Amino acid sequence: MNMQDAGSRDNQQKRAKSNNEEDYEGDLINKLPDGIPVAILSKLPINEAARTSILSRKWRYLWTFFCGTLEFDGSPIMKDMKKDIKKAAGRQLQTAMEIMYDAERQTYTTWINELLSSLKSSTLQGLKFWFHVGTGCDVDKWIHFAIQKKVQKLELYFGHTFEYVLPLHLFKLESFNSLHVLRLKSITVTEEMLEYLLCRCPLLKTLSLVNSGVPKTMKVSGPSLKLKCLELVRCWELIKLEIFAENLMSFKYYGSHLDTEFKSVPCLVEATFGGSFVEFTRESFLPQIKVLKLDITQNEPQVLFRLSQLPKLKNLKHLELVACVDDGITLACALLLKATHSLWRFTLKMLNTKPSFRTERKFTMESRCNLKELELVGFCGAACEVELVMYILENAAELQKIIIDTRLPTKPKLRPLGEQCKTWDHEENRKRARGLQEKIPPWIEFVCI
Repeated sequence: MNMQDAGSRDNQQKRAKSNNEEDYEGDLINKLPDGIPVAILSKLPINEAARTSILSRKWRYLWTFFCGTLEFDGSPIMKDMKKDIKKAAGRQLQTAMEIMYDAERQTYTTWINELLSSLKSSTLQGLKFWFHVGTGCDVDKWIHFAIQKKVQKLELYFGHTFEYVLPLHLFKLESFNSLHVLRLKSITVTEEMLEYLLCRCPLLKTLSLVNSGVPKTMKVSGPSLKLKCLELVRCWELIKLEIFAENLMSFKYYGSHLDTEFKSVPCLVEATFGGSFVEFTRESFLPQIKVLKLDITQNEPQVLFRLSQLPKLKNLKHLELVACVDDGITLACALLLKATHSLWRFTLKMLNTKPSFRTERKFTMESRCNLKELELVGFCGAACEVELVMYILENAAELQKIIIDTRLPTKPKLRPLGEQCKTWDHEENRKRARGLQEKIPPWIEFVCI
């Protein structure tokens, strides 16, 4: 046998072995019980789930029984085009790009409709529409689809210019008792719709309304209410809030003045307040709170007096404060620490719009506390930041760790204003942090990020 024949036979053997291995792997896939492949697919993003149709004949249509979470937040092309439109110079160019964007958006919504019509599963874990839809888009059928599929988590945002009222008539078509989580942004919820959600969705545990139209008076109560988390962010029409929620554990409010009446919230342990709302200091549930988050960037002139009126927060373990770095920050922190003797962790997130590098001063107000960890996010080495650290060192005898994060805060609400983003010197801030480290006792762990 010549070498050429031998080589040809080796290649044939290798191909046969490869085919046998593929057949064997295919057999293993095909031998899986029917429920397991669908469970696997439902853990994947829908695009990846659909690609498995090429694995074998048995898997060709399995993806259509997908029962996981579908998320539609705009195609990658749409996202790139949106960025380019903002950068475009000249109105004519912008107009042309907007026309192309609208065409791509139409293609994307058409694909969504075709995909939804292909799914054969009776239920879905979650459904999320979170992108700017066109004015002619029929989103009612998406809501109806969610109700039919008995989704557990529903998230809706169709753009801030798309006026949409959550359709009560669709919810009434059939029972929607599977809903656990509802997150809405820039969507109107009528009084009747709110009552339906609280009374006819017995498993509802999270309700989040952001930039949404709501009744002037909201009554959050019900005989079988299971609600554990309530978020109301920039719902400007809201004037009065009444809550009777035995299971509520977390409450978040960002907005303006609000009349509140918490009639019964025995399980409430986490609270977040922001905007120009400063009346949080009078809430009767504060002494039971374990995690408190405050954004005082919009109400600092008034907040110092309000903080001086705080009751003793005897159960508070974690305090997070978002503030602008100025000469009043040390006093604000001192007033908070004075009311929180059991505090374990204190996080300060700072907007360094105009940091001052004046000569450091000693702050003399005494506020003994049991603080173990201090975290400063957005540190730039301003005098008031150093003063605050020195103040806490004097008043927190059990302090074990200091974390200095010199990076810019990344959350939208925490981004510095104006030109600060362009002039932020990360390395220079790290040098100032290392300079601060020299003032820290060696038994306290110091972490610089």
